[in-house]
Amino acid sequence: MKMKKLNIILASLFCASLLGSCKIGGLEFQKDFKYKPGQPTDAHINKSALQYLRDRGKTPVVANDTVFKYMQLGLEYAGLDPAEYEKAGRTFIFLSNNAVRVLPTTSSTVNGQTVVRTTSNIPTAGFWFEFQILDKNPDGSQKYAADGITPITHPATSWNEYSPQTVKNYFLSLIGQGDLGFSTLNNANQSLTSILPVGTVAGKESKLGFFVSSPTPNYNISGNRTIAYDYVNNTGKGFDPESKFNLKVTNADFSPMVFNDNANVATGGLLATNGQIHVVAVTAFPSRY
Repeated sequence: MKMKKLNIILASLFCASLLGSCKIGGLEFQKDFKYKPGQPTDAHINKSALQYLRDRGKTPVVANDTVFKYMQLGLEYAGLDPAEYEKAGRTFIFLSNNAVRVLPTTSSTVNGQTVVRTTSNIPTAGFWFEFQILDKNPDGSQKYAADGITPITHPATSWNEYSPQTVKNYFLSLIGQGDLGFSTLNNANQSLTSILPVGTVAGKESKLGFFVSSPTPNYNISGNRTIAYDYVNNTGKGFDPESKFNLKVTNADFSPMVFNDNANVATGGLLATNGQIHVVAVTAFPSRY
């Protein structure tokens, strides 16, 4: 079992370290590193979390390697101090573009090559789809469905449909105070306090403001975490009430690390000069339970 766990960890790390050859959850890397089973893998990226973000953001070092473009755009829109990604001793949850928005596509073959085209700018998954924007009537009041309770919403197509404070708080909730990674994790959730102030509540411009969060486990009959929105009693706060997030490892072959019992980590254990980076490629819910 120990050897299997080691192999799982290495499988997740080798793609991230040295920018090896693979594609995980939309993360594409250069094809210049050949992994050999059993070979020790160095996960050090030899740069700060901020530099790693920028190197693969809007203006990438490697052409078209813009995997963190929409994360960077969100941080800039929110006005979050970039220095937060240079402070030492932290655990950073990074969002690939797919964690922010997934757009519908179609594929075709042109001259023997598969060409993928985006068919709409309306997301079908990711943060912008999950935490949709509430629609308003011309007088500014909320639009509701026929039941008079459920708000009518639409997927966001830009960060600026959310308030800057909501976006800022979201990213603050993804920066942990402390070092948490493969060397310290097991198959039981371990919590880390984020730099988001305790008791922070999300704005009501989106479904995030109605997302029900709890400091204690809330699982359904299948053992999965419950995702709920409260439009009646307004108990949703959006963010973890204790401003913490969970990480654990499993025996899954593809993605052995899990964030908040909801998002499988696409690439985990990247060792920046100031902490660890774990990349998710699906919606990262900002609450443990």
